[in-house]
Amino acid sequence: MIQLNGVTDEPYAFGSRQALLADANLDIPVGRYALLSSAPEMHRQLVDILCCLRPPRQGFVKHDSSVSWAIGRQGFIRGKATGLSMIDFVSDIYEINADATHELVADLVSDPKGLAKPMEHWPLYARQEFSFALALAPAFDVYVIEGSIPFEPCRFTRLWLALFEERLVGRTLIFSSYRQNQLADYCIKGLIYERSALRIDDDLDQCLSRFPPRRSRGDSGTRDDGLGGGFDEGQLGF
Repeated sequence: MIQLNGVTDEPYAFGSRQALLADANLDIPVGRYALLSSAPEMHRQLVDILCCLRPPRQGFVKHDSSVSWAIGRQGFIRGKATGLSMIDFVSDIYEINADATHELVADLVSDPKGLAKPMEHWPLYARQEFSFALALAPAFDVYVIEGSIPFEPCRFTRLWLALFEERLVGRTLIFSSYRQNQLADYCIKGLIYERSALRIDDDLDQCLSRFPPRRSRGDSGTRDDGLGGGFDEGQLGF
């Protein structure tokens, strides 16, 4: 469960302070939620709060279980580090078996030999595959996705979706995406952001009709090549 307790936040976004949440209180129990609103450009800031990537100005967010990073943000897949060293780093943070994580990622990605090379030299598809594959290694209780999940018909997509569906059994999903079909396929309820507050709505079809997903200002110019999401900063909160 994720609990918001008196959360007030005014993050700096798009050149000015934005009123995001005002004394928001909400318990988010186990379930599959589509994050929807008429202001998708604010979803990144909401995800930061839900994942505890940064603290709110007032109040606090409590996690009773393990919550993923913002899956779909690709900012840490860059630089001189190799894929192998990044796997070791994530394994250490989440206290999971590094050998098993190496095996999982190598089995999923299209070019496992490339894992030994610096990530700065990887093509775009390799960075995206690696990011999504690595997100399946820790056994999260809550998966938070920002962007879209793999959808291009290929070996990686088939394998990743099959494993992702296994991981979701009995767990929570919070999904922010401009792809309505993915929200409808994977979510059951709406997590509605409206008037500086969050609420849960059980009628997902009505929510999708009232708040039709669209690209935000933040990702409207990013390339979409079938694996989803642009390259943003801070996927692991650093």
